[in-house]
Amino acid sequence: MREIDGGDTPVARRFWEIGRDAEAAYRAYDFFVPWATAKIVLSKGRTDTDLLLLGAFDGQQMIGAASVAMPLLDNLHLAYVSVHVHPEHQRHGIGRALAGACEVAVRQRGRRVAVGESYGRPGSRGVGQHFAESLGYAVALEDGIKVVDLDATEPTWAAMEQEVAPRSAGYTLVGWYDAVPPEHVAGYCRISEAFNDEAPSGDLELEAEAWDEDRVRTREAENLSAGRHDVSTAAIARDGTMVGLTEIGINENASHRGFQSGTLVLPDHRGRALGLAMKVANQRSLRTRFPECTVLMTGNAGVNVAMNAVNERLGYRLVETCVELQKEL
Repeated sequence: MREIDGGDTPVARRFWEIGRDAEAAYRAYDFFVPWATAKIVLSKGRTDTDLLLLGAFDGQQMIGAASVAMPLLDNLHLAYVSVHVHPEHQRHGIGRALAGACEVAVRQRGRRVAVGESYGRPGSRGVGQHFAESLGYAVALEDGIKVVDLDATEPTWAAMEQEVAPRSAGYTLVGWYDAVPPEHVAGYCRISEAFNDEAPSGDLELEAEAWDEDRVRTREAENLSAGRHDVSTAAIARDGTMVGLTEIGINENASHRGFQSGTLVLPDHRGRALGLAMKVANQRSLRTRFPECTVLMTGNAGVNVAMNAVNERLGYRLVETCVELQKEL
């Protein structure tokens, strides 16, 4: 077992293949990061994350892959741990050895909390959850993973737009691709900082995030360099302030699919159907820019009643469960 260099393309490719093949064996949908993007991220990294890559080898062949991603801008106490073992080499203690090596690395870098994810069928405990709990991890949050067929549901959008129009009167929807318009950067930062406070986080030990224009622009540039695009729609109040935001992430190397990221309406502006209004408008923007995108995936905590109701209206259906697990080291 050893640390690997993400800039070594053949090694990085094998690292990526192990994760892809391991997840293909149990995930409901293929949303694994495309190689073209993984190659860039593994080799160049990101300015907001310290990324450590570990490989387990049988001779010269890598059979297990693990990563430790440590935020550098905030939440400096935690690390996100991911462990994959190729399906042909599972149940031989390789995953446990990799997880142990990850925890050593986390401690050595002064982090005290490790967080990981496990996916499984709705209503069941996945293999990854059993594995993590055997290592001392505890469930901190459970999300329902849902998908929507855009081809099938697009004919319903017009009726929803007519329905929400009277309730959201007085607000303006503003959309953009990739770069936040200069006049909306301050509002975007305000909404981004509110996400950790407003979105359900269960028992996850998360701290507030600080956003400014430099962070926004750096993130945009790094996303674009890796083939990642954002489709965004914001709700603007009469006084010009941003009071709601929804974002879809889509990768140009796998543009048939997208990920519905965060959606938030500030508390004083809820009850006006802005969440549904923004999401429908943003899906229209997505189909304009990426007409080949036919499916979106999203995740919602069960306690997020309002957003689950919005997604049900949009036609999302539950396909799996994501359990986020946490361990104090």
